[in-house]
Amino acid sequence: MKLWEFNRTDVVITLKNGVIVRGFVEDYCDALDNAEEMDSLLVDVNGTLYEYFEDEILSITEV
Repeated sequence: MKLWEFNRTDVVITLKNGVIVRGFVEDYCDALDNAEEMDSLLVDVNGTLYEYFEDEILSITEV
């Protein structure tokens, strides 16, 4: 998945556990810069920041 393409955009993310998240991608973190060694997105969901890792994401679309 090319998560960096969604940096600074509004997105809808479907997680593998079935949860659907809508928010604004504040930042993209490359696996090399991340302690978990996996790409991730920092998403603002109603004013709260959440980090979603590539292995949690089933699909992502820009809205």
